[in-house]
Amino acid sequence: MEYKVRFANPKKQYADHREEFIKAFDDTLSRGAIVNKEDLWKFEEDIAKFVGVRYAIGVNSGTSALDIAFQAAGIKEGDEVITVAHTFLASISCVYLAGAKPVLLDVGEDFNMDVELIEKALTPKTKAIEPVHLNGRLCDMEVIMDIAKRKELLVIEDAAQALGASMKMSDGSVKSAGSFGLAGCFSLYWAKALGGFGAGGMITTDDPEIARKAKLMRYNGENREDRRFYYHGHNFLMDNLHAALLNVKFKYFPQWLQRRREIAELYHSGLGGIPQVKVPRFGDARFSDTYTNYVIRAERRDELKQYLTEQLVETLISWEVPMYRQPVMRPNDIFLPETEKICKQVLSLPIYPELTDEEVQYVIEQVRNFYG
Repeated sequence: MEYKVRFANPKKQYADHREEFIKAFDDTLSRGAIVNKEDLWKFEEDIAKFVGVRYAIGVNSGTSALDIAFQAAGIKEGDEVITVAHTFLASISCVYLAGAKPVLLDVGEDFNMDVELIEKALTPKTKAIEPVHLNGRLCDMEVIMDIAKRKELLVIEDAAQALGASMKMSDGSVKSAGSFGLAGCFSLYWAKALGGFGAGGMITTDDPEIARKAKLMRYNGENREDRRFYYHGHNFLMDNLHAALLNVKFKYFPQWLQRRREIAELYHSGLGGIPQVKVPRFGDARFSDTYTNYVIRAERRDELKQYLTEQLVETLISWEVPMYRQPVMRPNDIFLPETEKICKQVLSLPIYPELTDEEVQYVIEQVRNFYG
């Protein structure tokens, strides 16, 4: 099907920057700079500075970032990690793969962890909290970090969808996703706000020991200088060519985030008056969202999605059922009411920097037409 408005449009972004991408590709391969070279190191330095941390470690996916972070933090069998069910399964799977037990909490109106539920979920086995910053909005990290400090818990941020998102703290400082906990984990999957040509990921941290472990674990546990293996690891390294291409994109990233916010304001204005639709405007001035996804809560969601498809507007549902209902998670007796409700209502609309105002207005018009 040829959509009038695509959900994402990598072809347009490539066309806009084609000459720069080709130059980076040619330069990297001409130098033979394939693995762990200057382009990766520059990208890591730039991301660390952007997030506001000392270290950034490039890996091949957001899932790999989480996997390494949990292992490097020492999460192990018998530990419990508090996280949410309204997330991509990798957030939960990486807890299982570390041998620990995920303790799933419900979410609030902003789709993120309901921080009021955290202390009730604590047990003597609780070792860490994994906040998931969904759709380009931070969890309430001031509350989470306060609990973690009082209860001596680790915090590993699943910031896969939140590069560039920030919040103002009570002391007046502004902190970014990936700079709060022991480690932050980002996805650079092609459809993210900053996406590579395929998959990619990044770990951020201020802890030199976590950074050291992560650099070894991403490379089969081997120290490439002394050629000794210190951990049982995987080949999770981000290759240098992907980093070179991401360096091109990163130059434009701040203006891309600004464009996403502009599009979100158009959606807010155009859809905000529809009684059957809740737009993602949450009324808390502390937060600066990046709108990795523009997610509405809609009555008759499935019918709306079908109608938009017929009008050639591509949309996405994340996710139709809670993760604890997936076959790999069964059996369990988990029931989280807000998560259940959200899964029946959420619909992600097109949002990306190359989207035109006219295309946004077309989407708005079709949603309004559906509800009469």
